[in-house]
Amino acid sequence: MTHYIKFALTLAGALALANLSFGHAKLVTSLPAGGARLSETPHVLTLTFDEEVKLAKLTLTRDGTPITVNTDTAATGAKTVTVPVAPLAPGAYELHWTALATDDGHVTRGMFTFTVLAGATAR
Repeated sequence: MTHYIKFALTLAGALALANLSFGHAKLVTSLPAGGARLSETPHVLTLTFDEEVKLAKLTLTRDGTPITVNTDTAATGAKTVTVPVAPLAPGAYELHWTALATDDGHVTRGMFTFTVLAGATAR
């Protein structure tokens, strides 16, 4: 009988840990993709998550200098969030984002980089 109790407790603990690791929205894809080297300057930034989120914050920098990006933090939840940007000058960009899962309010954060190459053309 003790063996069954130990097994049940172990299983319950494993399920609890699995639930914690899957409790946050995860970035599935982005455009531009992380690490991309672009020969065309993007006109939008697109983040796609594995569940519906509300974008709480988005910060874009070029070579360490902040770039103004207008985000609608009052928008309804969606799996894909698209943010328009003015034509981007050549340089190394860093995109930091914070999102709230709409189903449970869990906060998730992330960042990725991309580069707009010299001579990049506007789309």
